[in-house]
Amino acid sequence: MERDLKIILLATLALAIFGCANEAGTSGAGGDGGSGGAGGDPGFGGEGGSPGSGGAAGAPGTPALSPLEAMPRYAVVSSDFSSSSIALLDAGFEVIDHSWLSSGTTYPGLVATLSGDAVLPTRQAGDQTFAVVDRFLTDVVTRFFLPSGNLNGQVRTQGESGDSGFSSNPQDLIFAGTDSAWIPRYETNLNPTAPEDSRGNDLFEIDPTSMTATGTRIDLSVLDTTAAVPGTEDEVQVFARPSRGLLFGTRIAVGLDRISAGFDAAGPGMVAIVDLEDQSAIGLELEGLQSCGRLVPVPDEPAKAAVGCVGFSNPFNDEAQLRASSGIAVIDLSGADAVVERIWRVADDSESPRAASAVVALDENRVLAVASGNFVDTTDTLYLVELETGALQPVHVSDGSFTIGVSAWDADSEMLFVPDAAANAVIELAWDGSELVEIGSIEIAPGLPLPPTQVYLLN
Repeated sequence: MERDLKIILLATLALAIFGCANEAGTSGAGGDGGSGGAGGDPGFGGEGGSPGSGGAAGAPGTPALSPLEAMPRYAVVSSDFSSSSIALLDAGFEVIDHSWLSSGTTYPGLVATLSGDAVLPTRQAGDQTFAVVDRFLTDVVTRFFLPSGNLNGQVRTQGESGDSGFSSNPQDLIFAGTDSAWIPRYETNLNPTAPEDSRGNDLFEIDPTSMTATGTRIDLSVLDTTAAVPGTEDEVQVFARPSRGLLFGTRIAVGLDRISAGFDAAGPGMVAIVDLEDQSAIGLELEGLQSCGRLVPVPDEPAKAAVGCVGFSNPFNDEAQLRASSGIAVIDLSGADAVVERIWRVADDSESPRAASAVVALDENRVLAVASGNFVDTTDTLYLVELETGALQPVHVSDGSFTIGVSAWDADSEMLFVPDAAANAVIELAWDGSELVEIGSIEIAPGLPLPPTQVYLLN
């Protein structure tokens, strides 16, 4: 679903902005939002400040948003891909504020408001701050203090390249220390004279305490490759296209989509393993899979990650090609070398649903994934996938296609929260010891015509 939504979103934006569907309609709005999870070390950017007004070195920040009555545990992003709204909820999944920030919010001191293509970091910093990544054509990261709503700052994810058509398309914010966080920049600037801060296809460092760029980037073009355009003899360059990532000690693992500039070819599935000490990058190939941009944490396994590979096809949405290249992997970074622990491929079973989108891990063997509908005779279904056996169990069936978004699994309460745009609600399910059972639903921001698309577990 991630790649399909990228193309749908980018086609709309391209028609509106450039009037050219063929070139920009597949330019990649990026992967979906992360599933949340336990965050980084407490105190990132929050030393010396109080929860209500503090922040970096005790700085009060700039009043920007309404203060919250309680600390949130969950966030829900609602969007129609033109506008977005973010709700915050407490530990009982009760709404604290239905629309704490939205595309209609005017932030004092900010240069951009929320677009229709906003996500949250896979992991927040865990220091009573709240970051938002505004992706294609907005290209900013913003951070607030909780629960005050004060502004920590906002940073652009590219410099002034002189090329007004370039968008770096940030995908995540990966906290690596008190004064270091890394932004995967999905797009490559094809202007060979672009300065370093506007190159893209890299990890771009910022200081989250001051929300300023450090001037350091880790180039991932070493993981570019070439690939044949399906149905032709043409070979084209394929870019790494980093998407969602996680910190593992002094290494970052980030999923790569590895797709060409024209989105007409893709390389083998791969995860980039980036060493922050020497700023090197190597590729861990996921054999038989493609478009592996979604990398998420495995609960209670601090050295492991699950990777969703949605597959690639040209022409768009060709079922046979997608089945042949989609699946889910689990990687292990506990040793000196990252290894692929397990791979489940859709192609291993001709009867298996193509469940590989919006992946969320329950543990190292059980993963939730969406099989998208086709708008004709199937609708979205969320499955529980046992990677070792390939068994799939339906968890939730939507009434529409491309309507189940990114869910959040709370391992502590054994609760699952599934955004369903067709139902215009977040579906609540509980683990009863053998299966996930629906126990209710909640409508988010009922006064706004924006369906829920992502749910996050905050730190």
